[in-house]
Amino acid sequence: MDGRLTILTVQEVARYLRVHTMTVYRMIQRGDLPGVRVGRGWRFKRDQIDRWLAEHETNSHPTTRSPARRRAGSRR
Repeated sequence: MDGRLTILTVQEVARYLRVHTMTVYRMIQRGDLPGVRVGRGWRFKRDQIDRWLAEHETNSHPTTRSPARRRAGSRR
């Protein structure tokens, strides 16, 4: 890396994390994502997002899922 600071918008963070922009806004509201309000928008340092991802990694495997619950009114 060339050492330059990379600043991301909400839309860029959403694309980077592969989530909807509303998910990013919810994460901001909960205080989950490290970001700064600039005017009416939000800005994020890419290295802080990368650090946040590393800190929130889990070692669980998706194959160990709990059984699905039936919805009320659904038929089997």
